[in-house]
Amino acid sequence: MTQNTGRQTIVVHGAWTGPVTDPQRQFSGQVTASDVADVAKGQDVGVSYAGTPSRVPGAQEHGKYVLKAGSHDLPLASFTCGEASKSAAMGHDDTQPAEWLAVVV
Repeated sequence: MTQNTGRQTIVVHGAWTGPVTDPQRQFSGQVTASDVADVAKGQDVGVSYAGTPSRVPGAQEHGKYVLKAGSHDLPLASFTCGEASKSAAMGHDDTQPAEWLAVVV
């Protein structure tokens, strides 16, 4: 079930592929819960991160996560792993399938 944050949320079970330093790195998963009308439970989705082209961004530069669901590209306010927050262990392996929470802008 999604969290009541006052924003639309989508819960996705999936994992990232590729090294953290790869600008083409992608997340793939399946929706397990959604507050967004056009995103259904069981739907396959992907998430990508678009950052600044410079190696070290300035204070005013930010990247963004975008969730792709069918023909919809949804900008995200945040995309966090629920498994990492439950564990006290450092260095969560995000290439292993887990539950992720996407908060839509």
